[in-house]
Amino acid sequence: PTAALDPRGGTGFVAWVSTEKGTSDVYLARLDGGAPVRVNDVRGDAAPHEQAPAQVAVGPEGTVYVLWQNSREVPGRRFPASDLRLARSTDGGRTFAPAVTVNDDAGGLPSSHTFHDLRVAADGAVYVSWLDSRRRDTYRAAHPRPARAHKGHGGHGGEPEDPATPQGEIRVSRSTDGARTFGPEWVVDADVCPCCRTSLALGPDGSVYVAWRKVFAGDVRDVVVARMAPGGRAFGAPVRVHADGWVFPGCPHAGPSVAVDEGGRVHVAWYTGREGRQGLWYARSDDAARSFGAPAAVLAGGWVPPSRASLAASGGEVWVAWDDRRTANGALSLARVGEGAPAAATHPAPQGRSPALAAAGDRVVLAWLDRGSVRVRER
Repeated sequence: PTAALDPRGGTGFVAWVSTEKGTSDVYLARLDGGAPVRVNDVRGDAAPHEQAPAQVAVGPEGTVYVLWQNSREVPGRRFPASDLRLARSTDGGRTFAPAVTVNDDAGGLPSSHTFHDLRVAADGAVYVSWLDSRRRDTYRAAHPRPARAHKGHGGHGGEPEDPATPQGEIRVSRSTDGARTFGPEWVVDADVCPCCRTSLALGPDGSVYVAWRKVFAGDVRDVVVARMAPGGRAFGAPVRVHADGWVFPGCPHAGPSVAVDEGGRVHVAWYTGREGRQGLWYARSDDAARSFGAPAAVLAGGWVPPSRASLAASGGEVWVAWDDRRTANGALSLARVGEGAPAAATHPAPQGRSPALAAAGDRVVLAWLDRGSVRVRER
């Protein structure tokens, strides 16, 4: 699940993907009651993935936006193609207009557009980030390789990957007409970890931040943040949040979370599997993501499997929620972030995993997955 709060102090919302008898659909629930509403107008036009959940956001005038991925099998490929679909509601999430496709190459060469995030700016502009594989798939189509046993994550069922094959890209798109259409896409960076979700945040000055896990030379997979300045036309070079130096020849399925507080400070939480540093960490930037301070441990010490952290900032407060996956069903924790480090967990730890936070004013919503159920707590 993901969560959102109306910035005007109104209703909270939770979105998720539900699968029944092989058919997946997106649902939205209002936290003030009422039955969940199916968001996608085309039945089955969705696909579930923990790192690519349906995302919900609410605009300054109360418009509710929901973003999700669909899925399409491609003969000869291990992983399906996908497009990003977005629908909007102008009546508080009770009904939704037909979905539009965000990525501008829909209908062309089948490719992957997923591991997405969604934010709405104070001026109503809608931003979407994702991992995009069109450049890689275009190269593969032009340079087919003999089919053999699959090797490596993200391959296509053939020989070991051609070293010249381009990697995936980070892309961001913006709509200025209420998500009816989306403008030209920004290519933020390449050489991305293929299955770790992106995370978007908007600063009070209009800056746009996107965080992801980048692949550096030697198969080092560390988390970075890139910023587009207010009124800018391009994102700056990505900045490493911390030089974990985690060498890992695969994808951990554990993307970062980024949030910006009302003072413009940038907060990032992430997982690393680096020996001696394994676990969830937090760091802050006071200079618009040009540099980051020393990281503080959120969950560390001993063996920590790939885990999820979620950040939210509002009303002068920053919150972090995380899951501890060292137990069979996981346990959640929630804490305020103080000066330089998260405080000790201040709330009971329910069973579950995949926490998602939303904050507006003095309200905080935590949603999570408890085996087959979506659960919510609100402050």
